[in-house]
Amino acid sequence: MPTPARLRSGREIRAVFDARNAMGTATLVVHGRPSEPTQECRATVVAGRRVGGAVQRNRAKRRIRAALLQADLPIGMDLVVTAKPPAVTAAFADVCKDLERALGRVRARAAAA
Repeated sequence: MPTPARLRSGREIRAVFDARNAMGTATLVVHGRPSEPTQECRATVVAGRRVGGAVQRNRAKRRIRAALLQADLPIGMDLVVTAKPPAVTAAFADVCKDLERALGRVRARAAAA
């Protein structure tokens, strides 16, 4: 992802978690919060130790970042995508489908709030 489209600081990431707007699927969890309405979507991908060793965590993050680049990201949203252990071995199409489904629900919840 291009640098301007990333959440970089811990403060920004905590603000997304504090918004309490999350949707989980089999391979990932998407946390989101509205930001400036004219700002492009900013995102970051995290993978904890329960995903596996460093190689598995990095693979899961690369796959989710690739899915984010293909996805229709909402304008004016900050996103934190957390990898789950199945993200390492699941088919890439399943990761993309899970991401689209979770993004749709997070977007709908943010619009309703």
